[in-house]
This record gives sequence, C-alpha cells and structure tokens, in this order.
Amino acid sequence: MAYDDAMGNDLAFTSPASGSASDLDQDQADMAAILADGAGLWASVCSTSAEYIAIVDRAGVIRFSNRVDDGFTIDQVIGHEFTQFTMPESTAALREALAEVLATGQERTLETTVRRLNGELNYFSLRIGPITRAGRTVAVLACCTSILPLRNTEERLRHERHVLGQLLEVQERERQVVSYEIHDGVAQYIAGALMHLEAFTHANPGCAAAPELHEAMRLVRMASHESRRLIGGLRPPALDELGIAEAIEALVTEARADVPAVEFTHSLPGPRLPPQMETAIFRIVQESLTNVRKHARAASVRVDLTRSGDSLRISVHDDGRGFDPRQVPADRFGLEGIRQRARLFGGEPRIVAAPGTGTTIEVSLPVPK
Repeated sequence: MAYDDAMGNDLAFTSPASGSASDLDQDQADMAAILADGAGLWASVCSTSAEYIAIVDRAGVIRFSNRVDDGFTIDQVIGHEFTQFTMPESTAALREALAEVLATGQERTLETTVRRLNGELNYFSLRIGPITRAGRTVAVLACCTSILPLRNTEERLRHERHVLGQLLEVQERERQVVSYEIHDGVAQYIAGALMHLEAFTHANPGCAAAPELHEAMRLVRMASHESRRLIGGLRPPALDELGIAEAIEALVTEARADVPAVEFTHSLPGPRLPPQMETAIFRIVQESLTNVRKHARAASVRVDLTRSGDSLRISVHDDGRGFDPRQVPADRFGLEGIRQRARLFGGEPRIVAAPGTGTTIEVSLPVPK
C-alpha cells in the first residue's frame, strides 16, 4: 500500500503565527518524517479510527484487523474467512462484493448482519476498496461501521409511529361513534320537536303565543344546525359514504362562512383510496382550513387535491397575513398534527409561510398499490 498516495503529496499546513524560524523548520521536518513513516502513520490511523478496519486477501481470509468486538478475540478473527462472521442472508452479497472489488478495482458499499457470540445481532455498513501492488489488486481493505444504534433508533421510530397510528385510528372510531350518536339521537329529537312546533303553528294561526313559538322554532333550528355542524366536524357521513372529494367539499362550504373566496379543485382518477388514508387527507385539509379561519384573516383560499400515478398531492394556499413557522406557540398542535399524519403515510409536509405573505401547506403522499 502506498501511504503517500493515500494521504496525498500536496497537503498544505498552516504554521502558527508565532515561533522562531528554527521552530518552524523543525515542525516542517517532523511533519515530513511523519508522512514518510508509512508504518507509523498506518498504526496511528488504525488506533484512532472509530471504524473496524480489516485487510482481506484474495482467498477471502482476514489478514489484519485493527480491533475486534462483539465478544470475539483477535485470534478468532485473524486467519479466518471474512464471510464466516456474517448471517447467511448477508454472506452471498458480501462474497459478491469482495469478488467484484478484486476483479474491477472499484469500491463497493453494502450492509451486513453479524451474529455476536452471545447470540444477538449486530449490523454493519461496509466500504470495501482495493489494495494494489504493481498495478494488481492483491487484497481488499474493508472499513466497517456499526449501524446498530441507527437500527435501534429506526425501530423506536417505527414503533412510535405505529402506536401513534393506532391512537389516531382509535380516535377516529370514537369520533365516528359520537357522530352517529348525535345523528341518531339528539339530532332526531331536535328534528321531531321542530316538526311538532311547526305543526302546532299551522294548526293555530291566531295563537296568542305565536311570538314565543316562532322564537322557540328559531332556537330549535339553530340547535339542529349546530348538531349537523358537530357531526361534520367529528366525522362527516360523506367521508364514509361518498369519498374524500365530497367530504372536503363540505369543509370548503363551511369555510366560506369566514373566508370570502374558497376554491376547491381535485383530480382523483382511479379507485377510492384506503379509508385510513382518506381520513388522514381529510384531517390535514380540515386542520389547514381551521388555521386559515382562525388566524390568517385571508380573503381567498385555494385547496387542491391531485392524484398522479402513485403519488397524491395536497395543497392549501391562502393570501392571509402569514406567520413565522419558527415562532408557533408550544400550545398549538395543528401544524404538528399535520406533520404526524403525513409521516404516518410516508409523506413530509412542506410549510411555506412568512409574515405578510400568506401560507402554503403542501403534502405529497405515496398511494398504496
């Protein structure tokens, strides 16, 4: 191995501003000696590096290792085949990578799984490169980094998202039950009361209590409207019966009570989306419109829902007063709810906002096949 080639001959070092000329000359001489001492430099790299460094000959046998772990001793590693430490599902890929580096002289990267002596698994990211002599690849250099902490973090994130998904699903079922209870219970009683009052009014046109009856009828109508609003906010029937476009149309109609111009366009070719995904889309749009109505003071809003191939795009844009996303109060969870719902389905929201420039919320979700 040519250490001067590996390290580079054109390294430039900045000398300290202070110090005598003789000191600087000595520093330069020491540095030249260090760079010329390939063996010493190699030993320093191996002892300092956080990676596991191994040299594997053309037969696939480990000839050098800077350190060992997972319960192995150096004697259990040196002189043994590199692939014997990997799990069967990783062995074929590792052998193929070694053969390719030896044949082509090109670097390869891959991940492997190793079983520790205590039976537990460890995961490594490998970068394999050629070691050449006289133009011939005589061995390979394998730099291995444990990715077990990363795997554990990913597993925790998957578990947390799974739990979050279950909690949201339970919440949606509870919303659905409550909306059905209101629809089949309170709303029916209110409708019945209104019918009786109207019938009494028609049967007694000259009743002395007519003003009170009309006021009672007005209040009952308001209660009926409020029950419908509650049902729509909890779980609109259109979402289950007609689909996501009709459900969002209901949200848009409701938003027009606070925003002068609300436009909704959609292009959803193909079959209906999975129910859980339609629910997530509905909640993302619902929360976006709620934020506009409460905070934006917008004159217009545009909602767009487009499905193209295996991707679905949600966009909600308003011309309101905007905000600084970095200064959202901690007690407001609307944007975080949008983020978490999007991430559950493999998306990541893009929130573009600044004071005085309006707000755009965009979410792209992969459509399950």
